[in-house]
Amino acid sequence: MENDGDIRLAHRLVDLADSLALDYFERQPAVRHKDDGSPVSEADLAVEKALLAVLAEERPGDAVLSEECGALGGASHRRWILDPIDGTVPFLAGGRDWGTHVALEAEGELRVAVLSRPTEGVRWWASRGGGAFASARREPLSTSRPLRILGGAMSLADARVGGFLMPDSPVEPLRNRVRWTESPVCAVADLLEGRVDAVIDEGGHVWDRAPAALLVAEAQGRVDDLCGGARLDGRWLVYAARGVAPELFQLLRETVG
Repeated sequence: MENDGDIRLAHRLVDLADSLALDYFERQPAVRHKDDGSPVSEADLAVEKALLAVLAEERPGDAVLSEECGALGGASHRRWILDPIDGTVPFLAGGRDWGTHVALEAEGELRVAVLSRPTEGVRWWASRGGGAFASARREPLSTSRPLRILGGAMSLADARVGGFLMPDSPVEPLRNRVRWTESPVCAVADLLEGRVDAVIDEGGHVWDRAPAALLVAEAQGRVDDLCGGARLDGRWLVYAARGVAPELFQLLRETVG
């Protein structure tokens, strides 16, 4: 399988991240706040440090983009994109909606993605051209089931939409036109598992979006930045089941201008 070595390395990274993060979970790790007010804990930093050490040994020529340390490694055509603990707020509160994001980009194209939720014992992973899968935390490559986003709604009026909007968002009125579910953390797992029909990401970061975008695309969903592409670094990224995607994308494009 193409990307096989990178897929296995991505799973090893997530295995390590899950194990370290669970060691800190419910232990009240030390916390400081970044300039934007968001928290970063010693667990975030410990996980990131461990992942960077593995990549430095296993893929010394690859670049890295990680939430806490930023960009490392210069102009390599291969870049690992990491969110050591996605969902630091629920992690610190003893919640379950947190995990690790790992993606590999090569020649500007996403190739591998893994997204974990260790307290639930599950992860989702994908490789370009190889499909998307859900699997148990233990032995992920041998416990996998294929994912295909079908969606239960065929019109926007019936759609279940998850996501998180910025204050004074121009798409705020959309809440009244769909069955809205607020989600302060990446809700793409809900789309992959059929619990929602679409997810709106306003103001997210590349490390939030990279694995989600490949997972949704490989699960036969749609990804759109509302400008006709699927850029990861813009204000908007919308993920949807094919049944509601055309109507939802058109409405959002008209709304945001």
